[in-house]
Amino acid sequence: MEKLRVAITSGYTASKHAIALLHEISALPEVEVVLLLQVKTFTFKRLKHLIRMYGWRDAWEKFRNIFLSSKQNRFAEEILPMNNFLNERKIGSTTTLKACQKLNVKVKRVRSLNEEDSLNSIKQNRVDLIVYAGGGILRNNLIRSTRYGVLNAHSGPLPFFRGMNCLEWSLFYNVKPEVTVHLIDSGIDTGPILKRFPWEVSAGDTIFLLRGKSVVKGVVSLLEVVSDFEHFNKNRQKQEIGQGVQFYTMHPFLKEKINERLRGGWLPGLLYNEFTQKDFQK
Repeated sequence: MEKLRVAITSGYTASKHAIALLHEISALPEVEVVLLLQVKTFTFKRLKHLIRMYGWRDAWEKFRNIFLSSKQNRFAEEILPMNNFLNERKIGSTTTLKACQKLNVKVKRVRSLNEEDSLNSIKQNRVDLIVYAGGGILRNNLIRSTRYGVLNAHSGPLPFFRGMNCLEWSLFYNVKPEVTVHLIDSGIDTGPILKRFPWEVSAGDTIFLLRGKSVVKGVVSLLEVVSDFEHFNKNRQKQEIGQGVQFYTMHPFLKEKINERLRGGWLPGLLYNEFTQKDFQK
């Protein structure tokens, strides 16, 4: 039986998320990671997107956290769960490029995942499945470039919680967090669901720590699905467009309100299957 040929994307060379996926998926006996699509970090378009998502202040702190290894800002807490994950598995690669060198994975550096050079590399390396680990919005030409498409770990429970900050929005509505592994289509988080993975909030967690835990849960979830992809793909669940709501970036005021509740010992109480339209309208 032929191995599943996988490409992994990465939004920047220091992406611990992508480094973890490169090492962990490469270790699967039934899978071969054949390509890394590495987006070039410093482009004006990406800077504008970062500022639009976080605002100037938070975008700068995010930049310092990722690229300057700053430990003097709120976002540093996000990195702790992934650092622990990498240490536990003895993954010492500090960049995606070093990981690929160690694992003998080809690298294609591109300004955009959707450009012609990216598509040509996918074709030349006979990629069956792309695993998304960042790099920007995907267009149909990339989504349809492989046999199975593009696999993503979404930070909220689909089909209802679509769009931005869905971990935070699910907490806002008292829903326990879940990661949803799904195939990307042309809509916003509307592609077929392969599996949802619930996980627990612990006493003392903050929004930033939970975001970090969500990233680790995403890696573990993708690993499980890729390890038996034929099974999960065969049993995938189609989403109905009318089932979900698209959420946008949560205002810092609301994030701080969630943090205050967490600091007070609050934990989310609803499983996603218990969540109803009535709860959303409260």
